[in-house]
Amino acid sequence: MANENRTRQASLGCGTLILIALIVLIFSGRGTGDLEREIHALKNEVRGLRNSVDGQTIEMRALKQRVDKLVLAAKE
Repeated sequence: MANENRTRQASLGCGTLILIALIVLIFSGRGTGDLEREIHALKNEVRGLRNSVDGQTIEMRALKQRVDKLVLAAKE
């Protein structure tokens, strides 16, 4: 039983690790200005990722339309 407990590994999800990092940042004694700048930078990165995903979605729709036209043309 003791060996089983020693060999088990903890598996933390990405969200849990981010939460732990935020808690450490909040209680590490750093100024709120630093934390606010980091949060602002993270928001900008998320905004950029959303824009990227939106662009890819638009491109995928256009490609799907092209494929659909090709399939229809091949059936004729």
